[in-house]
Amino acid sequence: MKKAFLISCVLLFAIQVFAQQFYQYLSADSSRQLIRNARTVEEKFVGYFSLDRYYYTTGLYDSSRLTQLEMYNIAKERKSNSLLATTYHAIGNMLVHKSDYNFALSSYFKVLEYAKDDFRRARAYAAAGYVYMLTGNTELGYSYVRKADSISSNPYLKKVTNIFSGAAFNNFNKPDSALVYLKNAETDLQIPVDPTMNSVLLGQLSRSYELKKDDDLADVYYKKTLAYCKNQQLVSSYIRNANRYVAYLVKRGDYKAAKSLSLEILSLAQKTISNDGISNVAEILKKIYSYANNRDSAFYYAEMQIAYKDSLSNQKRIAEFQNITFAQQLKDIDEQAKVTEEAIQRKQNLQYALIALGIITFIIFYLLLSRSFITNAKLIEFFGVIALLIVFEFLNLLLHPFLERITQHSPVLMLLALVFIAALLVPLHHKVEKWATAKLVEKNKKIRLAAAKKTIQELEASPDNL
Repeated sequence: MKKAFLISCVLLFAIQVFAQQFYQYLSADSSRQLIRNARTVEEKFVGYFSLDRYYYTTGLYDSSRLTQLEMYNIAKERKSNSLLATTYHAIGNMLVHKSDYNFALSSYFKVLEYAKDDFRRARAYAAAGYVYMLTGNTELGYSYVRKADSISSNPYLKKVTNIFSGAAFNNFNKPDSALVYLKNAETDLQIPVDPTMNSVLLGQLSRSYELKKDDDLADVYYKKTLAYCKNQQLVSSYIRNANRYVAYLVKRGDYKAAKSLSLEILSLAQKTISNDGISNVAEILKKIYSYANNRDSAFYYAEMQIAYKDSLSNQKRIAEFQNITFAQQLKDIDEQAKVTEEAIQRKQNLQYALIALGIITFIIFYLLLSRSFITNAKLIEFFGVIALLIVFEFLNLLLHPFLERITQHSPVLMLLALVFIAALLVPLHHKVEKWATAKLVEKNKKIRLAAAKKTIQELEASPDNL
């Protein structure tokens, strides 16, 4: 009981922090527990958000997509721009891990359509900037990072932009400038970043020392980076940084260590079906065995490199197909939410029309049946016109979905159908109005006659007439 209470307190604290910053993550087990025991859809969203992060960082991309669909459903159900922005950012993160950079950029830019606060907008710009750096467009990428820095002064975001600025200067081959930013991020222990971002920081520090030709520190930081990625189960980050370290080891001539690490990367990449990682490490193993004059092994890995490059090309086509399919699934959710919303709105409008028609009908019948006062015929005519308009609007709301189906959304045919309905209503309205007017005249006559009789009786009974 005490343990369950403590877990609940931790989850509640995490939800509160998440609602404020959207960068704290729960463990996979805690995420699943939160989803099961969620009291609100917002709590469930937090659980899915953290679970999604676990899936895409460990290479479980299919599970990540399913989780993101749940997040998107909740965001649309709540009509929350902030949750939609967070969902699209998570989609972008997953695509970066898959190296689907074009679609990742599209997702980050989609965030900007929904993000209303500076933090989410700036975070999207920073993430897009990093994607540009990964694809070799460092100048443009760095401009987006600076834009993010200018939009928000959030401490967490400042740490992220320091990391990305360091990556930019490493790409510019200016390791001293890179280290200024990276050291600021590393020494700022008060602002925690998520494990993926921390792996980027460690990897960029390794690159900076490599570019400075400080072999001792470069070696220390590369090993530290790989150990951290292993500990946090960051599969794609591990493969990416391990490939850099292997290339560095080969450049230094440490073929034994490079070979051992390459085989480890190859085994992990094959388990996670990372064709990108397999192709890169196969190329390095080909060089290592060529240096050792082991032609059979060099030839084997050369063939593997070619095979996986072809496979990578096919995988990219499949990934593009999956991304398009996933985008269509999001559109389907949008369309379903729109249809549901329109159905609810139509139901409400029908109720409002019936209420209005009921009120007008009550007024008309009150005027017709009241025996206490004479009513002007013009008043009946006025309320009759209003009743006609309300009936027409009610029929329009009621028949609109049916008319759309049979006319296939043709504006001309729908107009003709509405004119036909009006043509039936107008004569009927005239007949009802004529009947009501006749009733009103008859009622007024009776009131006048009753008033005249009363007056005569009063005069006859008056003492002056005696």
